[in-house]
Amino acid sequence: MIRILALTLLAINACSSPPQTPVDTREASRVSPAYDAQFHDADRALTALRTLSSDEFEGRQSGTPGNLKARAWIKSRLEEMNVSPARKEGYEIEFAAPRFDEPGGVIDGTNLIAVIPGENRGARDAKAIVLSAHYDHLGIKDGEVYNGADDNASGVAALMEVIAWFQAHPPATHLIFAFFDAEEDGITGSGQFVAKLSDTEKTNIALNLNLDMVARADASELYAVGGYHVPDLVPVIEAVAADAPIKLLRGHETPDLGKDDWTLASDHAPFFLAGIPILYLGVEDHSDYHRPTDTFDKVDPEAFARSVDTIILMAEALDDWVAAEEASAD
Repeated sequence: MIRILALTLLAINACSSPPQTPVDTREASRVSPAYDAQFHDADRALTALRTLSSDEFEGRQSGTPGNLKARAWIKSRLEEMNVSPARKEGYEIEFAAPRFDEPGGVIDGTNLIAVIPGENRGARDAKAIVLSAHYDHLGIKDGEVYNGADDNASGVAALMEVIAWFQAHPPATHLIFAFFDAEEDGITGSGQFVAKLSDTEKTNIALNLNLDMVARADASELYAVGGYHVPDLVPVIEAVAADAPIKLLRGHETPDLGKDDWTLASDHAPFFLAGIPILYLGVEDHSDYHRPTDTFDKVDPEAFARSVDTIILMAEALDDWVAAEEASAD
């Protein structure tokens, strides 16, 4: 996640809680969480998080060999899951964009896009939900690997579980799953995705649900950002919060909060700026944010399992909400 002020092509300003007692890496890698996950395979999600945040992927910075390895790993998982690519050419959509921090520099990146058709697909003006998470991070600096376990291997692992859920429970709404690149480089991958949408395609996207930093729920809290801007989402958030296995809070979404307003803090920003409703799920910043200490051993498996179940509950609720909105419009 990029929670710092930055100048980007989108003119978005990109957007810190006490650390959890570290969990021994070996324990976290082999012991199932005490919480009995209801809607996903907790061991599989934890393994995906551990894999993507390992040194093998060298911090996943856009344009580096580690990022290419991460892309290939995600692609292989999507193929194993037999989820359809958005285009007949495959999951990968390459882009090139000017760097916001280097005059004349260019970011070469690749988004991976998959779909699960909804029951509404084929209907005239059918709406879609874009569910997203960025897979890039900060790479290697001064010889230290910035593994980005929470930021954002966690979001990628969670999004994989959302895909698995909807494969077993077909959605009413057409679902687009986006694994964005270059979020840490000025929120560029999602910016390119939105910029290339036609006006009709923008109109037909009902919502973007973005996941960024969803593992380190050190205070057993997960924030939902978006209800302030789309009041109709508030009852949906509150209904999910009533049944969620983790404390789901609204906040970090009003202009008076300055840098603590997360409305433009991650890949949901380009959607918001294009007039598309957004809902962002993420945890508070922690002492390992954007540091080489954001590692897998800091993740509490139980908190992560609770977070992923809550994300799936939210995705289901949003599918129902969009379907109901479509039905009422007919």
